[in-house]
Amino acid sequence: MKIRAVTLFTDDLASLPNLLDRVNAGISAVSSKYGVSVVTKRVTLPFVSSINAAKEQLRILKSIAARRGYVYSGLSLMTPLDPITVAKLIEEYDTYSMIWMPDYDDDAANFYVNLLKAMSSEEPLAARKVAVLLGDLIETPYYPASVNVKGGTGLSIAILYASDLLSSSGDLQRRIKNLVGKANAIGEELSELAGVEYRGIDASLSPWGQDSVVKVIEKVGGLRFGELGTLAVIGLINRLISELPLSKTGFNEIMLPLGEDDELKARFNDGLVDLFKLISYTQVCVAGIDMVPVPISELGLIKNLILDLSEVVRVKGRSLGIRLIPARETGIDLGEDFGKSPVISLLTGKVLK
Repeated sequence: MKIRAVTLFTDDLASLPNLLDRVNAGISAVSSKYGVSVVTKRVTLPFVSSINAAKEQLRILKSIAARRGYVYSGLSLMTPLDPITVAKLIEEYDTYSMIWMPDYDDDAANFYVNLLKAMSSEEPLAARKVAVLLGDLIETPYYPASVNVKGGTGLSIAILYASDLLSSSGDLQRRIKNLVGKANAIGEELSELAGVEYRGIDASLSPWGQDSVVKVIEKVGGLRFGELGTLAVIGLINRLISELPLSKTGFNEIMLPLGEDDELKARFNDGLVDLFKLISYTQVCVAGIDMVPVPISELGLIKNLILDLSEVVRVKGRSLGIRLIPARETGIDLGEDFGKSPVISLLTGKVLK
């Protein structure tokens, strides 16, 4: 098991150096004690209301958090701002950004489309740092859909445990409970060492390259992902996660980000899965349409995707995230962590050839 993210939520920028130093000391202590590694360290701020306010706090984050090894979410928006300016801020300050859309909103949808268009002309991969959150506001350590909802200062964690589930045997519910319970105890201890409130664990089952959620679903269901029965297995695992008697925060669902799961990429390339199947799986609580590269020429269709997913959110009563990456070619390299990914047509739902 790895701790995918340790996320500090704060609105106290004046105390940020001291806070981050305390969290770093706590991470060193629990890593040594329990033999766990932390993949990313993160700082999440509340919503911003203006460009000037965003610039001021992003300057502080870049000078203080980045130097201590943290990435940060300092550009969460309740209302649209100028998309070209927002694109420049994301590039200049290397920040994550979230657009909250509680219900479908045409202005917000247009803003997201225009933001992706602005990014596509400069650095399309910067779109990895932007998400739309549909539905109720949640507080999660998962980026980019992360914002300090409660205010004040607190800490939460997310973990990588797909490979641990694959390598262990016995009752699935017990294995999930043991792994997440151990991580939750580490999160509580880390928060105590850092002297901040513990806000819980996001127990979502998420991938990282070959640490694949698709492999888990296939093993549990005795099938290939995309075949009949896939939706039922996703639903089963999500129920087991939701029933965990722990202090949870965020999504707490299976996550299937296309660009981050090597086996999901393979199933798309094999034709076993398409975008429309992935949308249908969100009905049993996959966390959203995430890290999906789409053709730049089809960005105008994103509003229809948002409409469809907004209806899923309305029916099932759970929040969903959207993160799309504009692509010029039939394949796109997502960097050293995740490599090459297929590009998916919003018209056909299939891999662009």
